[in-house]
Amino acid sequence: MVLDLLSRFPLAFGFFCREPSSEDVLQVLGRAMRAHGRPRHFVSDQGSQLTASLFRETLDALGIRQRFGAIGQYGSIAIVERFWRTLKELLGVRLSPPLSKSHLEARLGLALAYYGFLRPHQGLGGPTPAEVYLHVEPAITRAVPPPRVGERDPTAGDWLPLEVVFLDPERRMPVIVPTGRAA
Repeated sequence: MVLDLLSRFPLAFGFFCREPSSEDVLQVLGRAMRAHGRPRHFVSDQGSQLTASLFRETLDALGIRQRFGAIGQYGSIAIVERFWRTLKELLGVRLSPPLSKSHLEARLGLALAYYGFLRPHQGLGGPTPAEVYLHVEPAITRAVPPPRVGERDPTAGDWLPLEVVFLDPERRMPVIVPTGRAA
């Protein structure tokens, strides 16, 4: 997984049935760079594929500085750790394990799209990672707070009825849409 740490936007991911090699990780990084440009830094843990000479020499040749989290120190790469925790929650892998590789790949693609484009991010102050990464006005700035219980603004006109729909059958990825707009 290649994640932009400033916006928390997932840039590229790879799916491997075994521990990925340095070559596997470099392919994922290459896809991210072709789509989003070359990063200045690459922050990771100290996995063997990320400390191998092939990987380090390739980063060095590309002019990318590698930075590591501290060994055994929880929180040293906190943004990445929190991303994985959120992704595992969205996938529900503990409660509902995937049935096959293709099933997991489909769930993973949906979860990454939801995380990047639809899920407001508390650590960013409310915008989605895509809004921050793409420098677009966050939808949260246009949000109108709902009336409190017992309050009603007579000048507001008709109340816009909303409903919650879910992108996944496990009901972990909610989206609020105007009533009647759910497909």
